[in-house]
Amino acid sequence: MIETRASDPNTRALINALTKASSKNDVGIWKRVAELVARPSRKRATVNVGKIDRHTNDGDVVVIPGKVLGSGTLGHKVTVAALNASTTARSMIVTAGGSLITIDELISQIPNGTGVTIIT
Repeated sequence: MIETRASDPNTRALINALTKASSKNDVGIWKRVAELVARPSRKRATVNVGKIDRHTNDGDVVVIPGKVLGSGTLGHKVTVAALNASTTARSMIVTAGGSLITIDELISQIPNGTGVTIIT
């Protein structure tokens, strides 16, 4: 069987950065996120804002190795790092007082992954 990988150079660079951060800081969370991002795009997570609201508390940091969609409500501030987000989801997160950043930015902010939750 032929092994395929992400064809987007930005996605490949992100996977490499996650793998390097995992080995450099001896942290397994970045390796797991790299595995989830390396999946085919059809199998990547799509998470609604309502699910983020149910599984987080005020001030939590969340990684979504896929796309964030705007269905549901968000009642507290949360920092979300995702590959992509819809415009509705972006506005809902910012309106709730939270922030939406890239996964690269999260690696530089929290290199050891302490307090980061993966939602799939």
